[in-house]
Amino acid sequence: MSKLMKQGKILLFLGLLLASRLGLASVTWAVEVGEKAPGFKLAATTGVDISLSDFRGKKWVLVEFYGGDFQPT
Repeated sequence: MSKLMKQGKILLFLGLLLASRLGLASVTWAVEVGEKAPGFKLAATTGVDISLSDFRGKKWVLVEFYGGDFQPT
């Protein structure tokens, strides 16, 4: 194996290692059971932006993240 190929593999490995560490570093908190959900804004299927604060004062709000469509089971 040539020296250039060895250096390329080492650089690739280090790059992947760095990328994986940066991905983990971006997760700084998580919501615990019983805590209030953080504020967020998402686009609805109608094209209108909806934020969680739009529903403040309503009786109940259910936030569900459904990832079942178009994914292998």
